[in-house]
Amino acid sequence: MCKIRKIHLLAINGLMWAAIGTKISITGISHYLTAPAEKLWWMIPLSLLVFVGFYVMFTGIVRKYSERIYALPGPKEPVYKTFSLKGYLIIAFMITLGITLKYIPGIPEPFFAWFYLGLGPGLLSAGIRFLIRWWKAKAE
Repeated sequence: MCKIRKIHLLAINGLMWAAIGTKISITGISHYLTAPAEKLWWMIPLSLLVFVGFYVMFTGIVRKYSERIYALPGPKEPVYKTFSLKGYLIIAFMITLGITLKYIPGIPEPFFAWFYLGLGPGLLSAGIRFLIRWWKAKAE
């Protein structure tokens, strides 16, 4: 099994979260571009509200997983140890939920715009915070 220095697990987390956040943000923007202009007045505040909620939630997750990485026993660890089993199950659930939502009939198109444009930047900000932690740890 390929092992890397623990602090680089922070970079891997950061890049992964940032990439996913960017992809979801782009999807949200594309939905916003097709939304009727008269709906934007309530969609933008909803996106901000969703972003704040995810920002707060992901702040705890960044802290928790950073502490988990620092607590790993060896100086080098396999990449899969970035998350706990519970973390992987949550990721699998979220991916499944995201895919399922696209195929549930009756979900209005504006939902994807405001929800994705709240979720995407929340994930991106978590990725940036992981990268900041990696950069600081690397400098020590």
